[in-house]
Amino acid sequence: MTRRFLPFIAALLSLMLLSSLAYAQDEASWDKQFQKQIREWMDAIASRDPQFKQWQDAKTDVQTLGAGQHQWLVSIKKADKQVGYLVIGESPDSTSHEKFVLLEYGVGEYILFDDAFAPKEIAAEPVYDGFASYWLITQKSDTQMVNAKTGEMYPTSFQISEPAIDAFAGEQLIQNGQRLTQMRILSAAESDPFDHIGWVSQLSTADTDVSWNQLWKQDYASPVTLAVPIHQSQVLAPFVVGSLHLWNDQNAYVGVWDEGLRFVPYSYAHRVGRFFVNETSSPAE
Repeated sequence: MTRRFLPFIAALLSLMLLSSLAYAQDEASWDKQFQKQIREWMDAIASRDPQFKQWQDAKTDVQTLGAGQHQWLVSIKKADKQVGYLVIGESPDSTSHEKFVLLEYGVGEYILFDDAFAPKEIAAEPVYDGFASYWLITQKSDTQMVNAKTGEMYPTSFQISEPAIDAFAGEQLIQNGQRLTQMRILSAAESDPFDHIGWVSQLSTADTDVSWNQLWKQDYASPVTLAVPIHQSQVLAPFVVGSLHLWNDQNAYVGVWDEGLRFVPYSYAHRVGRFFVNETSSPAE
């Protein structure tokens, strides 16, 4: 090695070291902001909605959802008991200042992608898509989906749909610094959507359109049902609406009963499903 190459090699090594240090600093800064945002949202929900009081001083664990999706599942535990979860995304227009969005959150013992329901002894990739979330199992030329909430294995003939949750702009989702400002409980106790089946007879009728204002302001004598066709309408998933959340007095989220309460953006729920008021129920006079 001649002397004239030594300055070049030294400069290259210095550049590599500086790049490595800068990357480590950026990663540490990102993680700090991410953890701070998790705690802020948890505190905002727990302090405003008594159904989430167990979230106070709870511990968290984070796992990545899918490869390159910029989505994370935050499981929440207190005294070694599962008490809820968050699904957080990173806004695609994030630059030097991270902008996280809250895609979904829920309270209760059963969370999305719970290890208790995960496929055993098979490599499975978690894929988040709101109500249609699933584990994807790939074996040779076949693919199969497993419901991310219940662990139900769907037939191999089921087709994967284009993700619906990705179609929503960041301004329709909870972002950094936003607070839960209002809430309303429609159904305080978990109930089965088939306990009141008036909505079933309405499936074949003209589209209903229960607006956010109707959900928020009107009092119904019977539960309101959200029916969501998933996986290219091969499955119909009905849910009883339990609670409503309003963030910064503008971003609306709907909480439905599904082995606990799970909250998704109203804009998403209204797009992928239909809200039904049972024929036997009517707004209170």
